Amino acid sequence: MRLGADGLSKRYGNVQANDHVSLAIAPGEIHAVVGENGAGKSTLMRLLQGVEQPDSGTIIVDDRPVHLPGPHRAFALGIGMVHQEFMLAPDLSLLENLVLGEEPLRIAAGPVSRIDWVEAQNAGSALARKAAIEIDWSRRAGSTPVHVRQFVEIIRLLRRGTRILILDEPTAVLAPRQVDDLFSLLRTLRDQGTTIVFISHKLKEVMALADRVTVMRRGTVCFSGAIADTTVAEIAGHVVGGDTRPPSAATSQSTEIPAHGNVAFAVEDLSSAAVEKSHPLHDINIHVAAGEIVGLAGVSGNGQHELIECLVGLRPSRRGTVRLGGTDVTDAGNGERRRLGMGYVSADRRHEGLALTASIEANAVAASHRAPPVRRGWFVDRRAMRTVAVDRLAKLDVRYGALGDPVSSLSGGNQQKLVFAREIATNPKLLVVSQPTRGVDLLGIAAIHDILRRFRGAAGAVLLVSEELDEILELSDRIYVMAGGRIVGERRATETSVADLGALMLTGTGVHD
Repeated sequence: MRLGADGLSKRYGNVQANDHVSLAIAPGEIHAVVGENGAGKSTLMRLLQGVEQPDSGTIIVDDRPVHLPGPHRAFALGIGMVHQEFMLAPDLSLLENLVLGEEPLRIAAGPVSRIDWVEAQNAGSALARKAAIEIDWSRRAGSTPVHVRQFVEIIRLLRRGTRILILDEPTAVLAPRQVDDLFSLLRTLRDQGTTIVFISHKLKEVMALADRVTVMRRGTVCFSGAIADTTVAEIAGHVVGGDTRPPSAATSQSTEIPAHGNVAFAVEDLSSAAVEKSHPLHDINIHVAAGEIVGLAGVSGNGQHELIECLVGLRPSRRGTVRLGGTDVTDAGNGERRRLGMGYVSADRRHEGLALTASIEANAVAASHRAPPVRRGWFVDRRAMRTVAVDRLAKLDVRYGALGDPVSSLSGGNQQKLVFAREIATNPKLLVVSQPTRGVDLLGIAAIHDILRRFRGAAGAVLLVSEELDEILELSDRIYVMAGGRIVGERRATETSVADLGALMLTGTGVHD
């Protein structure tokens, strides 16, 4: 099935999100679309789904112009998308999500029809086998690991007859072997005639998977060509407008790794019970020294999320000890741990790290509004609040319109930099960082990596949780690996590899063991 656009334009107020965008995606093709945050990729995909209407231009399906008044028409034509923010209903089971809205019915006695759950599960399981995965269809979606939810999203679309599959950053939550499984599935679907649009910031993956690539910059298409005829450096140059520095170059190269200092954070024999099918934790022992970045790697759903919640005081532990700067904080809540010197950058900036409808100013000073200089007696000093916000945003070069704008108006990269600006402003002893560059473009990744290196260089301690193994290896001094709610290995970053970490994550035994 062929998908295309001819001169699509879309403006939001003073922002020209898409400016005469044209592209052609052939049937039986995996076509990558890359570009910085704010380049216009998401707007283009919303147009191709019928979620938004273009100001001008034409959408083309199988060489015919089509009008998409809403997503229902796009679905009817076989166009489906897996978003970064998954669309599953969290309180329903995976099987209920699979058939939601299109339940297979069987006729019962009289006028009553009932859902044929056996047919639904058989269909879902058959499609799951193509992805070489097993799914517990009875599990509640809200307690299911992220990578499993993603596969269910894909399976749901395939079940509904999707012939044009749009994937938005699909590998952000996957381990290397799972990426291989996903790519194998996508190639199989391509060979069967499915048209696949692959949105990604990972240029190495684009080179490995795609047949063609289109680069967007500032709302326009600036490059399109066959993967066989281009290189990572050429694509990167088009993405950033000629700046082909790798994502962690520039000032970070001159930051020397300091000698490790005193232990800033220590966890001893920490265990936690499962809650609503979340992962239990078993005998966790880790430590982070001042002036050190310690990585935590693992396949999504193996206890990393639960461990982070325990460490930052959002989930109780069953036994064990947590010490911050020598102080026992095992029974302390999140507020007390923050007061004692813990910063936290959540993996979910949209729901946990930011209040999207609140102003940029309010988000920048959150958690500092109860202390001087923002708080004076019983009142908030509005002038001091503005000064603090401006100073924090300037230090990390957060690009914004006005302080009173909602923080949702910022690009993903600038939202993430704002969270970092707020969390490091009080010079915490420990910074817990989860998935810091998920959904962030090349230059945003460079900026965030530089922030972490500079924080370490100032004797800060960082616990870095990431499903990007290249990122873990690039930034970390030491790496812990989690599997099944346990620490299954520890490595020096200079003495391991992606293959070694991947083996530990999936089998508990590395290639070096």
